[in-house]
Formats: sequence, C-alpha cells, structure tokens
Amino acid sequence: MKISLISTSTYPGDQGLRYVSSMLKSKGHDVKMIFMVDKEDYRKKYSKDVVESLGKLCKEDDLIGVSSMASTSIRATQIIRYMKNILNKTVIWGGVHPTISPEKCLQECDIICISEGEQAMCELADKLEKGQDISKIENLWVRKNNQITKNPIRFLVHDLDELPPPDFDIEDHYILDKNKLRKFKEEDFRGMIFYQTERGCPNSCTYCINKRLKEINKGKGKVLRTHSVDYVIKDLIKIKNKFKSIKVFDIRDETFFVRDLEYIKDFCSKYKSQVGLRWKCLGDPINTNYEKLKLCVEAGLTDIIIGIQGVERVNLNVYKRYIKDENVIKCAKVVNKFKNIAVMYDVITCNPYETKEDIYNMIRLLQKLPKPYFLSVNNLVFFLGSELYKKAHQDGIIKSDKDSAFNLNYWDRWKHIKLKRKNEYMTLVLNLMRGTVTNRRFGTMPNFILKFLIKDYKKENKIKAYIIGPFVGISDFIRENLLKPIYRSTPTSFKAWYDKVRYRI
Repeated sequence: MKISLISTSTYPGDQGLRYVSSMLKSKGHDVKMIFMVDKEDYRKKYSKDVVESLGKLCKEDDLIGVSSMASTSIRATQIIRYMKNILNKTVIWGGVHPTISPEKCLQECDIICISEGEQAMCELADKLEKGQDISKIENLWVRKNNQITKNPIRFLVHDLDELPPPDFDIEDHYILDKNKLRKFKEEDFRGMIFYQTERGCPNSCTYCINKRLKEINKGKGKVLRTHSVDYVIKDLIKIKNKFKSIKVFDIRDETFFVRDLEYIKDFCSKYKSQVGLRWKCLGDPINTNYEKLKLCVEAGLTDIIIGIQGVERVNLNVYKRYIKDENVIKCAKVVNKFKNIAVMYDVITCNPYETKEDIYNMIRLLQKLPKPYFLSVNNLVFFLGSELYKKAHQDGIIKSDKDSAFNLNYWDRWKHIKLKRKNEYMTLVLNLMRGTVTNRRFGTMPNFILKFLIKDYKKENKIKAYIIGPFVGISDFIRENLLKPIYRSTPTSFKAWYDKVRYRI
C-alpha cells in the first residue's frame, strides 16, 4: 500500500511520525514522509498553491496520515479537507491534538488516532489493503455512514526496543521550502538531530498532554518507558555515519535525568567512546544532580534546558508540578559547577491564575540563580483538552478557542498579554528579561533598569504596559522575520563564536 505521512510541525523533528513510518515499512508498505514546515506563526495557513502541490505529490497514495499539535491544527485541517474532499483520499489524523481533543478533530476527519500510533497504523493499512472492516481497530475513532465507533486504547508497547528505529531514510522524504515542496536534503537538519530515547514523563502538569496521556492509558501499562542503552547507541552511530554534517544530538526526553544512575553511567560510557558528538538534553530541578550531570558532561553534554515553569505557589497549586523554589536554587547551584555547560531555564508566564506577587517572586527567584544562563520566557497556552484548559473554561477565562491562545507562539509577548488582560505590566517586564543573563543584565536589560521597573510592582501600571507593549510587538516581528533568517544563514563557526561571546558578556 502507498502511504504518505505528513507532519505539520515547524521543524522536521517529528520522531513519533518517524517511528510510524519505520513500522509501516517493516510490514512491506511503501511510505514517504512530508514535512510541511513553515514559519512559527501558527495563524498562517498554507497557500492554495502549496496545498495543491501536496495533493499532486500524494495523488497515487492509498492512505494519508496527518500529524499535528494543537498549535498547527489549523494547517492540518487545511490538508485534511483537501485530501478528503477534493482528492477523495482515506485520511487519518494523529499526534498530540487528536489525542487530547478527539471530539473536535472528528468533526474534520473520519479516522483519528488516540495515543501511540505504530500498531494502529499498521493494522489500518493492512485492513484497507485487504478490503476488511476498519471500524474495530484499537486506538482509532472511526466515523462511517454517520456512525461513530470509539474504540478502546490498546496496551502500550512495554519494551520500546521491539520497535524498529525511527525512519531517517531521507531518500523518500520531502520538505516544504519557501512555499515549494522538494526532496529532503541532509542540510535540512541544520547540523542537529532531535532524538528521543524515552516516552512519557514523571510529572503530570495541568497544562501538558502528559497528564492526559496517563489518564487515557490508565491500566494499559507503564507510560514512562525507556529504550535500552544499546538500542540508542546503535541507532545514533547509524545516523552519525549516514549524515556527516551532523554535529549535535538533541535528546528530547521530557527529562533525561529521571532514569537511574546505572543507566546514565552505561549510556555516557558508550556514547563517549562510540558516538563522540556533543549533545544536549532536557532536565528538571528534582532529578538533576551532580553525579548524573558530571557523567553527562564528561560524555560531551554541552547544553541543558531546565524547566522551572512557575514560582512555587503556581507550580504547586495551579500546575500541580511539585517543585519548590528551594529545588530550583539547589539544582542551579549544581549546574553552575560545570563551567563548560550552557544552561537555559524555562519559565511560563501570562497565566491568568498568577498574581502580581507571583510574577514578582519569579523575578526575584531568577535574580538569585547563579549566572550566566539563558532565560526562556514562554507565555501560557491553554491546550484544548488539558486539565488547565477545562478549569479556565469552567471559570469563564476561556469563552472561545481564541481565548486559549492555541494559535499564538509562546513568545508572542504582546499578543498574549493583550489576549489575557491580566497583570499586563509585570508580565511584560518578565518577558523583557528573556535572553542571556549575566551579572549585569537580563537579556538586553541592565540590572539597574530591572530594579527600577519592579520597584512599584504592586501598582496597576496598565498605562505603562500599553505604551511599551506595541514596541515589543514590533521588535518580535523584526526578530522573527529579519534577524532569525540572517542568523540561520550565517556559518556555523561564526554562530558558535557569537553565542559564546554574548553568553559571557
């Protein structure tokens, strides 16, 4: 059977879809992957010419799979409508968005996949090929003749090593580039491969899909599962040998350090001796400790992102993320012992459940963390189907989908602030702190200006916010549409030098 798998992500790093492709290929199906990447402006739709070009590329296919997050669901809907209504193709919609918002997605697509899709997709393709009934496939919701069948969730794959490695055979991959579909090239990876060695998350944050996944898969096996070290190392070596331009592996597990010390010892030893490339990972304040981090740094870890997300009250009471401020400070002191590692701290703001005091306390916490570091300030999106979305809906904060901010980038600072209309001034100040943090500045803001801006934080200051805010919106536009493209096109050696210099000044 001929199958196209289409990703609407903003970067060709959709490993979930790569697993599905590998599984289908292992069953003898002819699969191509198409990465419909575009600017990270989630409100922007594909042009008519782009959609029609995609249709031509898929005209001989028997099955179309579309994967999307909530933020790219508008684009996914464009593709699904064209494939289903114009080309009369059989289409299945999978990924994060259908998993947490199945009822909404079923309004557009006759087949949706909930939770993990490797086995369900293979069963669907086999049954379609044989002309058999597809309405009883686990993990799928199917509409046929106006009848909807909501099938149960199948047991999770306990041993991830049973799955074939993700599909990086770019010979049958395509990518959207400057509104033109073309063959995928090695340089489209930009020297870095996103890779997951684990599924699931130890946390159950109210804003995140992982809590919903635990609810959906309850009784179906462990949600948190890890590939064996040998499986990962073997595949990373294969990728490294295949793509000579790859210089970095970005390990995108929810938190690399949740696994035990023996696993990390084994991984680091084999990675250092057999892979040897520098790598990045995600961490968290609870599980990131000195012994584990030391092993990773010695094995070539150069960058780590640690999620703080909220100040203590917000983490505990709103996000149900059981991390205290003292955990954050302790973790930061551990990370700071390693002078050759770059650390980014993630925080979430523009949350209607925050108070001015919460934002002030977050700023004070960030001031206490050892420098230098990079601060990533992300504005809250209420993802459809999440626990926090449901609460905001019940509390009247969300009256329509637009109020959830699902079509905005996390870093669309002024757009989020205008939409949420809560604590505008302090939220804007925190957003202005984003960037490289040293002993003298937060981003481009000198410390003395920050101290002045938060001095009277208890005042409303709404007028100040609405004077400064539009200029922030203009600067965001310039950064995303002018500066970022220039930066991406500069030689890697210059970017490495520039990053090092700005991080230390």
